[in-house]
Amino acid sequence: MKRRITYVFLLLSSLAACRKEQQVLPNNAAAASKTDSLTLDRVKQFYSKQTASSNLTAESTGQSFSLSKLAVPWNNARSFANKSGNYWLVPLSGAPIFQKTKQGYRKLAFLRDADGTIQARILEFIPDGLYFQRKRKVTTADYTGRIFIYDQAYHLLGGELRANGKLAGQIRPSAHASGTSSLVRTDSMAVTEDCEWYDNNYINSDGMLVVYSERICTLSISGSDGTGDGFDGGSGNYAGSGDGGNGDSAGTPPASNLPGELGPAINPKSLMDCFGNVPSAGAAMKVTVYVQEPFPGTSFNIGPNSVGHVAIGLTKTNGNNSVTQIVGYYPNASGLDKIHAPSKVVNNGGDLEYNVSISYTVSAGQFNQITSYISNPPTHYDLTDFNCTNFVYNACEAGGVTLPDPFSTVGLLPVTAMTPAGLGNSIEKLKGQNNVNTTGGITPNSKGPCN
Repeated sequence: MKRRITYVFLLLSSLAACRKEQQVLPNNAAAASKTDSLTLDRVKQFYSKQTASSNLTAESTGQSFSLSKLAVPWNNARSFANKSGNYWLVPLSGAPIFQKTKQGYRKLAFLRDADGTIQARILEFIPDGLYFQRKRKVTTADYTGRIFIYDQAYHLLGGELRANGKLAGQIRPSAHASGTSSLVRTDSMAVTEDCEWYDNNYINSDGMLVVYSERICTLSISGSDGTGDGFDGGSGNYAGSGDGGNGDSAGTPPASNLPGELGPAINPKSLMDCFGNVPSAGAAMKVTVYVQEPFPGTSFNIGPNSVGHVAIGLTKTNGNNSVTQIVGYYPNASGLDKIHAPSKVVNNGGDLEYNVSISYTVSAGQFNQITSYISNPPTHYDLTDFNCTNFVYNACEAGGVTLPDPFSTVGLLPVTAMTPAGLGNSIEKLKGQNNVNTTGGITPNSKGPCN
């Protein structure tokens, strides 16, 4: 049943024509010779003049912003080479909020335009969540994620989408927010299938809501590098995180805080053995799969509930004699080490808040195959290769029960995996069926080990 769908978020463009209109520069902007090296003293002189200017209103947000609001740690400033000679980059504190989760970091760049005039650019980096969790320290060479580029008044000029360090497309302000053209420049893109435009939004590091547009496509990409936003990153590690800056490495989405993860590891066989206390002849047996979605109602793989969770519940009833056990599969590690770690099984009965569930009535033979699988779980957990969803899916499959499609695209790269988001979204589509619950609830209590 495994589907492999390649989605790439094609960032948007047509910024070059309106770049000069979008830039807001005071009349006293510092200028430098194109052949001279841009010194830090000259940058500081430029910056001091900008902070003395009045507040500028960001057209894309309607909120005022002044460059003076930024605390610039000049001791962490670094110079990098680019086509104009060099530019300066300073890490800033603050993290964007994307999909209701703080993730990413921002930096301030000082560079020269074609006339040698110094300009400031605020860069906001939102790495792909899974990429950031696995890498922990980002570099330009393999950067995967979004880069938003603002002028010094926090006007969104545009940005880039990068996959493994290579340009995958461009971002532009939303046509609905700024009135810009919806034309797309695809001279560096080879689009193989139809694409659709979507407005999206996030909260930048200054707390302002930013609306932008993305084009979501099934496509293959080839072509040149480049950007139309007035920032040339050159050969420097401009996307790097964790390089001694001021807060620029603090935005990694949490891999921990999985629902129920703090429960102690149990011996799943001791719970499954309890079903032997209920006679099989004439017994009714049911399997229920519970899903807590990362971002309920969406297909996002990271959200307020971290990466979400899937648990499996088994109930065997004969007359007044009934046993229910609900378990989940977790990494047995802490922090970001949980992405790939030894596994543990936890009792999820009585405390897992789920969004959707689906139930199946099974035979004694099917029930026994499922309990046998749960009694001997795989020894290692991996966030994409074998997680809680894989465990529950495989347990059901061992008993001949096929769950709805659990696959979803993980991150910005074309990787598909079984996820709580994928399974939850597929179950939601079955709303109205007798065995489907889309109103959520709390899992019932487990019997626990039997003496």
